[in-house]
This record gives sequence, C-alpha cells and structure tokens, in this order.
Amino acid sequence: MKALPYRSICEEAASVLGEYQHPQMTIHTYPLEDYMRVMSIPDWKGVAELLLGSAEIVARAGADFAISPCNTAHEAFDFMKDRSPIPWLHIAEVVADAAASQGMSKLGILGTRTLMEGNLYGAILSKRSIESMTPNMEQRERINSHIYEELIHGKFEDPTREYFQRVVDDLVNRGCDGVVLGCTEIPLILDQQDVEVPLLDSTRLLAKAALNEALREH
Repeated sequence: MKALPYRSICEEAASVLGEYQHPQMTIHTYPLEDYMRVMSIPDWKGVAELLLGSAEIVARAGADFAISPCNTAHEAFDFMKDRSPIPWLHIAEVVADAAASQGMSKLGILGTRTLMEGNLYGAILSKRSIESMTPNMEQRERINSHIYEELIHGKFEDPTREYFQRVVDDLVNRGCDGVVLGCTEIPLILDQQDVEVPLLDSTRLLAKAALNEALREH
C-alpha cells in the first residue's frame, strides 16, 4: 500500500522536475493490524489517534503537510484534522475535484466494505452535484474479501480481475459515468485498459495533488 503512492509521486515528479528528482518525503505507518482492530468496530476516534501519531512523527522530520492513501481512514478526519500539527490533503476531496473537472455526474465507489457502506464519498461528491453509487450487498462483501484475503497479500488472480470488471460493468449499467478506485490495492489488479468507463485512481490522484502541493509550498 505504501509503495504505490511513493512510486507515483516519484514518477510524476520526474516528468516535472527532471529525471531522479522528487520532493523530500518521510513515510510513517503503524502496522495494518492496528488500523484493522479499530476500523472493524468501527472506532474512528481510535483511527484518528493513529493518524495523529503519524502526523506528529513526520512533522518532527520536517514535513509541511501529510497524506494518507487509505480511503477508509479518512472517515476519522473530523476527529483529528484540528489537532494535527500539520495540514492534510483529503483523498476524497482530491478525487471529487478530478471528477468535477471531467464533468462526471454519477460515480461508482469501489473500496473496502466500510468505505462503500459509509458516506465519505457521498457527502463530498454531493457538494459538487455528483451522485455516488456502490455495488450491491453481495458484491460489497465479495470485494471486501478479495481486498483482505488476496490483494493486500500481493495475490492478483485473473478471476478476481474479471470479477472487478463485471462489477464496474454493472455500475455503468446503473448509470455511472466514472468509477472511483477507493482502495490502494485495487489499481494493482484493475487498470484503465480493463474497462471502458473512466477510472479515478484515488491513490495516484492523491500522489499528483501531493506533488503539486509540495511544489507550491516551495
């Protein structure tokens, strides 16, 4: 999960700043088990404490702002944003801005079951007059299983990719003109070439926004 945003920032930076160039970055994360323990309840105040802990560590290392590639963790932002020693970029805000700039009107949301069954994207997209839609209950359960039982362990099987393609097709048939890849692992198995509808890769969009913010800061 941590490698994709880091790699994305480096790739984006090279095209702007030159080969081998990128802003300074400090990465910190607690073990996934720490997050899963509080997210499973869910205890968003507990998630907020983990995010704050990481923010304090990278702030002491000199970071001007922070990002988290975990969409689900953003459910905890209201509990920690005013206490953070440095500002954060919000992944759903970044995705919503990208969708609005492309004139999208209805987005399908893919991610963990917690994310899909929450209102993180729905609330933010609605401010831009964009509707949101999630897979049905059976699909949400299966997507969640694929994420936690396969993708986070580096298992990328063709039947799983084909399943994600069918879910995207279903969302398109229900009126979606774009689909959010709201989990860091999903872009590792589903690519734009696999589907006809535009995919909004939240991880890469956040990485690009972080690069722009770093260049603006300096």
